Amino acid sequence: MKRTFLTIVSLIFCVLVGKAQTLEVYINDANGDTNVRNAPKGAVVGKFTQDEAWAMVVETPQNGWWRIKGDSYANPEGETPQFKASKNGYWLHYSVLGVGTRNYGGQRLTLRKNPSSNAEAVYSFKEELVLRPIDIKGTWVKVTDGKHTGWIEQEWLCGNPLTNCS
Repeated sequence: MKRTFLTIVSLIFCVLVGKAQTLEVYINDANGDTNVRNAPKGAVVGKFTQDEAWAMVVETPQNGWWRIKGDSYANPEGETPQFKASKNGYWLHYSVLGVGTRNYGGQRLTLRKNPSSNAEAVYSFKEELVLRPIDIKGTWVKVTDGKHTGWIEQEWLCGNPLTNCS
């Protein structure tokens, strides 16, 4: 009976919450090789080497930490590093991740105070930028350029370090 109840509660939770939101990103770490951890602030279980362009899909942000979705990480040759086993998945801090903006035609993009097109503007820009993703809500991603932090629609972001996603 208890097992049936827990199964029903889990199914209801999945329906209400839906699937985890994901974001395509790449490693953008100026400090050398990038540590991969077994949990937010957890033990180091592997590294992404600095000499490769690593792209991946991340999900489930927690206080600035992102979990790598499954085995979505690879370099342009399709190679994947081997990490120590982890029950909680593999985690990266937002400070080592990058997403480029997709305003290739010089469009003015705006970072907003809240995840809404009606929210107050925090910062507007026309140049293409590399931003660091902090959080995600619906179609909005909270990002920072190191000076400004705000929300931008995910459609304006590119998670590929080698192409412009057009």
